[in-house]
Amino acid sequence: MSMLNYFDYLALAENEYKRLLQEYPELETLSKRELEVFAQLLTDKTQAEIAEELFITHSSVHFHCKNIYKKLNINSRKQLLIRYKDF
Repeated sequence: MSMLNYFDYLALAENEYKRLLQEYPELETLSKRELEVFAQLLTDKTQAEIAEELFITHSSVHFHCKNIYKKLNINSRKQLLIRYKDF
């Protein structure tokens, strides 16, 4: 079994991102940081835990959440979890 190198992982991540955009094209409207927050919102972490994980303030997480919800035309984390439960 061969080991994957850094560039192999980058290629895998790019292919996975393209696949996700085909299924969820609206995610393309999110910034890089919003995508990071979005991925964390799909976990059971609190906003405070997300802030700690991403090395940003709690108010920054809250700000990104508002932008994510607006861009995805949803109003809550519950709606996000329902819509992207198979993510």
